Amino acid sequence: MKISQLRKKFKNKWVLAQVLKEDKLHRLVEVTPLKVSEEREDVYKALSGLKKGSHVATIYTGQQPPKGMTFTFHVNIVVRP
Repeated sequence: MKISQLRKKFKNKWVLAQVLKEDKLHRLVEVTPLKVSEEREDVYKALSGLKKGSHVATIYTGQQPPKGMTFTFHVNIVVRP
């Protein structure tokens, strides 16, 4: 699924996606959604269950914070072999 399609289909959602294709600048071009949720925590929990070395990305499809706004994420991920 192209990123533009993903953003339209899953508006204002958190998405855990397998990366299928990137451009030369490593920007996502095509992905397969693995988990879609309104809650970020659900996506991070799904992330911890993936196989070590999986090529995935977490994506938020909602509106980006205004320029100059600072925010942080605290993530505790456990990868099990």
